[in-house]
Amino acid sequence: MPAMRVLSVSFVVALAAGMTLAAILWPAPAAGEEQDLVQCQRVNAAQLRTASEETLLFLRCRARQTSYEAPRLKGVTQKFRDDLVFACLDQADAIEHQLRVAHGYTRETLSRKKCDY
Repeated sequence: MPAMRVLSVSFVVALAAGMTLAAILWPAPAAGEEQDLVQCQRVNAAQLRTASEETLLFLRCRARQTSYEAPRLKGVTQKFRDDLVFACLDQADAIEHQLRVAHGYTRETLSRKKCDY
C-alpha cells in the first residue's frame, strides 16, 4: 500500500501565491505517487479578518470535495475520515460566521454561490 502524506494548505498563502483553486483542491496524482491528504486546520484571527466571499466559496468546495473523497481513503480509521471532513466544514463555518457578523451578509446571500466543478 502506498504511503500517505498530509498536506497543510493555508488558503490565504495559496491564493496570494497565485495558485489556481483547482490546483489546490484537486491535485492530479502521478502514477505510483503517494496519496496526498488535505489537512484542514483552524482558521486564525488574521485569516478571518481578510476572508472574502471567494475564500468562503473555496473552503465550501474543498469541504465538499473532501467529503466525497474521504470514504475512499485506504489505511486510515473511520474516525480520521470523519475528523478530516468536519475540520474542513468547521473552516467554512468560521468564515461564514465572520462574514455575517463583520460585514453584514445574510445566510441567503452567502449561499447563492455554488461550486462549479
